[in-house]
Amino acid sequence: MEPSLSELEATAIEACTVGGRYLREAYRTGDTDADRLAHDVKSSADTESEERMLEAIRSRFPDHPIRAEESGVHEGDGGCEWLVDPLDGTNNFESGLPSFATAVTVLEGAEPVLGVVHVPLLEDLYDGKRGAGVRYDGRPVEADVDAVPSTATVASVIGHDVKLESDRAAISERINRGIEDRCKRRLESWSPTVHWGLLARGRLDGIVCYRPDAEEQRLGELFARESGLETASGEEWFVGAGNQALLEELLEIPRDALADRS
Repeated sequence: MEPSLSELEATAIEACTVGGRYLREAYRTGDTDADRLAHDVKSSADTESEERMLEAIRSRFPDHPIRAEESGVHEGDGGCEWLVDPLDGTNNFESGLPSFATAVTVLEGAEPVLGVVHVPLLEDLYDGKRGAGVRYDGRPVEADVDAVPSTATVASVIGHDVKLESDRAAISERINRGIEDRCKRRLESWSPTVHWGLLARGRLDGIVCYRPDAEEQRLGELFARESGLETASGEEWFVGAGNQALLEELLEIPRDALADRS
């Protein structure tokens, strides 16, 4: 018998919480090893958190396939696939910036049906389920906001490949300038799952993604759908906003940036 969404939810919350508990302690003690690369940071905290999260999932669903950020693909013949991000915001974590999270997304086929984000320093827990909305610390939330561009705080997200290719990096810069020209503030904190949680509860006003990494984006789009965020997407971009008027303004940004590509 396939597990219910509620059963999957309980395990996802456990996994994110146990990983987050480790991260909170490691952040406070600074007892981690980091390899700082030109475009990324590798930390022992990622591996340690992931081991704890995988143990929680395997103890309940040993036959389910898992795709984990650090250890890769773990084969299985169960009905669901788990995407595990043991530390979203590694650079922040190792720089002493308190914006990072553990995250789990569960897929049925290619469709995200469950997403959980735990922000350990704040003890924030976001939980989105197909057809059941998004909850923040157990309370239902919605993404509705009344912001206009001049008052809006908008997050920008790029995938890892953008930094490695000069033409894509140039497009990203044009998107960034477009947000800054139109909006009150552009937020770029390198922890997208934290952004998605804030968007779902209406604390951020919008988001512009350019070639986002699939693991975080699948969770984000589930949160967007279940919280009522207004959205639109193209082949390389995704835009979300807390109201339709703001969405229409933000849509111009990636379209203009990509139209300028030589």
